[in-house]
Amino acid sequence: MDDVTAERTTRVESPGGVARAAELGRMLTGSQTLAIAAAGGVALVLGLIRLGAPSFWVDESFTANSSKGSLAELFSGYHGLYYTLENAWERFAGTSELALRLPSVVGAVIAACLLVVLAGRVFDRRVALLAGLLLAASPFVVKWSQQARGYTLMLAVSLAATLLLVRAVERGTRASWAVYGAASAVLAVWHPVAALLLAPSHAVLLYQRRARVLPHGLLAGLIVLAIGVPWAAQIAIRSTGEGVAMNWLKFPTLEVASRALLDVSGVAGLGLLLAVLGLWTLRRTGDGERAAWLGAWAFAPFALALLVSIVRPIYLDRYLIVAAPAFALLAAVALVGAAPRLRAVLAAAVVLATTVGLVHWYGEGVGGNWRGEDWRGAVSTVLEQRVPGQPIVVAPWSAAPAARYYGADVVDTSTADSIWVLTWSETGDDLTAADRSALGFGDHRPVERLVFGRRVTAQLWARQR
Repeated sequence: MDDVTAERTTRVESPGGVARAAELGRMLTGSQTLAIAAAGGVALVLGLIRLGAPSFWVDESFTANSSKGSLAELFSGYHGLYYTLENAWERFAGTSELALRLPSVVGAVIAACLLVVLAGRVFDRRVALLAGLLLAASPFVVKWSQQARGYTLMLAVSLAATLLLVRAVERGTRASWAVYGAASAVLAVWHPVAALLLAPSHAVLLYQRRARVLPHGLLAGLIVLAIGVPWAAQIAIRSTGEGVAMNWLKFPTLEVASRALLDVSGVAGLGLLLAVLGLWTLRRTGDGERAAWLGAWAFAPFALALLVSIVRPIYLDRYLIVAAPAFALLAAVALVGAAPRLRAVLAAAVVLATTVGLVHWYGEGVGGNWRGEDWRGAVSTVLEQRVPGQPIVVAPWSAAPAARYYGADVVDTSTADSIWVLTWSETGDDLTAADRSALGFGDHRPVERLVFGRRVTAQLWARQR
């Protein structure tokens, strides 16, 4: 028994020690409850601001369109669990933008609360509160909490798996390891890439506590091998080769990778600076194990994502959200461990940078959405201006769900004399002759072109007389 444990035991077993320990437990429980409520409340408030105002962008329309698919179709890609959850939710809440986005807000709330609990087990209550608030107010997390996509819920599942790993290491029981294995398998089914990116940090923690892993830790591994690995393998097989929807992705440029790192870690590079300071603080205090664990959690996903992208390019602006809690934890460690004057300066900088980032994010949704896709405005304008007999087509076809969500009766091709074309383009390029031929019309001339954001246009084409 070490000195700290002996001292705690003496205090508890001394006269009146039991009562004082019970009082201390109530105080700690109360403070953690307040910290959880504060972090969750901030995530909820920031997520609800203008939640239903911006138009859906194309990927969000896939979520809205998922209710039309069978269960087998829902699980044909990455987001089967998320789409199933959304389908159950929309039967109760409807299919408005606000309703379909609300589960993502709930995901951010759960993630912030779970981080408080996790940090409270690993650090103290000050670090726990700060980490939860930093994650809840992160403009990057708020951004994904306000979209009808499953990434903040994925973040919550990843935090639950990490918390359950810490719990399993502490308890060492067969049940605790089985629950951790089940959570890891759920994460792999929710999104295999997220499970892959989180694996290095879990591996580091398992290695550091290897004396407590066997034999029951093998049970967790068997569960992941039985459920998570086969699911991830079949997704990987179907995500490669010709004709895959994401084949247009290229290996991320230095600018894209840098922007992803700055966004996930914090606004304008401040989160990255605080993460480095947090690692230095842990190393300076002789806490190399936690420094190695949090360092792997924060930075290994970036290295792994770039490595995977050599073979199969993946998104960096959403999958790396699993690293956001580690940056929040390291920033909290840096703030708590800094000298009082430096702490005040850093805290002011964090508040300012976070405020600027949030204002910028909310401004991105004015007049459309952050992707520059005002499908609501485009479809409503076309429906107002078109005359009977004018069909509506969408280029490319993959963007048709967005037009249909807002009420456009889209056809795949048309040879009519007058045609409305809703276009979606990452680069804003106009329709080529090949594009028009694929849509059924090639001898038409443009009559009108209306712009709705950076990527969406409504174009009227008429046959040349």
